[in-house]
Amino acid sequence: MEDSETKKSEQPEQPKTPAVVEEVISHPLGTRIMLRGEKGKFQKKKKNTPKTEEIVRYMRELLNKAEVGPDGKIISGSKTRFRRMFDNIFEIATMSPEQIVFDKGQIVWAVEPERDKEGKIVKAGIALTTKDAKLAMASVQAFKELMLRAHGMPSKSDEELDAMKKEGVKIVVIAPPEMVNKEIVEEPVKERLVPSFIDAEIVENK
Repeated sequence: MEDSETKKSEQPEQPKTPAVVEEVISHPLGTRIMLRGEKGKFQKKKKNTPKTEEIVRYMRELLNKAEVGPDGKIISGSKTRFRRMFDNIFEIATMSPEQIVFDKGQIVWAVEPERDKEGKIVKAGIALTTKDAKLAMASVQAFKELMLRAHGMPSKSDEELDAMKKEGVKIVVIAPPEMVNKEIVEEPVKERLVPSFIDAEIVENK
């Protein structure tokens, strides 16, 4: 009995079949990898979260691609998505904050145009304008974004550099003062005083 038990223990363990097996399935549109479980049922393949580098690369590819039509083909003479975005920001940056004033859908004239008897304008007038604060702020912000992308962060002025030098963190190392008398003097052991009225031996607990 002992020999049979030792023989069984000496036999190498058979590798276990994995619970999930990948299968390559071919069809007219191409190939597809499917996962089959223990009972032969197909299982969903877990999707790994893409890395940041992959997302950045994919976004750059999308921005550099030209506009495509409904059929998926690139339109002749179309601009890339990046160029269209740049043109939009450029248009906002160069837009004038001066806007014509309207009243009930009609232009308010600072100088009325000259008209003939039929009411047609013979000489153009001057429309009343006003500065749009929101449009001016959007124009300035678009200008900053374009300059930042084109030239990077602006360099610091001389005054700022001087202030950074003066107000920066400084490390000061303080050395210990030198001893006036470098000779080491040992303190003498003082004799223990015993009261005269005690006629006994004093024992110290150490």
